[in-house]
Amino acid sequence: MDKEKNIKVVLRLVSMLLDHIIMTFVIMICALISFGITYLVFGTSPESEYHKLLAIMPLILFFLLFSIYFNKDGIKGKSPAKRFLGFVVVDNKTGVIANPIKTVLRNSTLIIWPIEVIVSIFSPSRRIGDYIAGTKLIEDDKTLKADLEVSKLIASYFIGILFLLPLIGIQMLIVGFTAYS
Repeated sequence: MDKEKNIKVVLRLVSMLLDHIIMTFVIMICALISFGITYLVFGTSPESEYHKLLAIMPLILFFLLFSIYFNKDGIKGKSPAKRFLGFVVVDNKTGVIANPIKTVLRNSTLIIWPIEVIVSIFSPSRRIGDYIAGTKLIEDDKTLKADLEVSKLIASYFIGILFLLPLIGIQMLIVGFTAYS
């Protein structure tokens, strides 16, 4: 019994780490492409009226792309790593696959990712985000089915952006202050 729990904890941690690596890689590639396109379009001349836009635009695009991280489980309750390792996010009370709105709420705590990892060691099926969203992680026995709820997926993407708006505002203030220094 103790061995099974240890295996579950290890798989849960591997899933979290693999998701983090995959999502960070995808976001960074997209951000680098946006930096490159912005550089090619606007150039780097400080005399250019687009100089500030050159600094701010890729950062805004980066944060918009980061919203994808919050929505990684939005498609049928599975992130890339959960699909690979055989997990699914479900509603804690009903046991049905969690909808995209619940999964974005669940992932809103990923900004404290190290703390979530520690909580997952002691509670492999529920981390802090699961308690907030009313979800849990289970092994996917392939019997649960869910329709792709596009409207909820789009809504969850905008909710993810709302989580990032304060960060975007702070970043724009920092860039604005340094642009005039």
